[in-house]
Amino acid sequence: MKYLLVVFFLMDGQWVKGEASKGWGALAYDTEAACLTSKARAEEIHRNLKQVNPRALEKRFKCMAEQSKTND
Repeated sequence: MKYLLVVFFLMDGQWVKGEASKGWGALAYDTEAACLTSKARAEEIHRNLKQVNPRALEKRFKCMAEQSKTND
């Protein structure tokens, strides 16, 4: 099973999933542990960014199991 690291942005009071077409698509990882490691790194980078630029958009990162694709 693959795990996806998904980024969400807080826009107008709602969390919006990042779009691949805008460079914010989900990143796939082979294991949940690898995804969680990258999530922790992304959160740390964002924390550091907020210290330098408090007006930067709020971001939230989440590891999600990849949904299997079915042909219905």
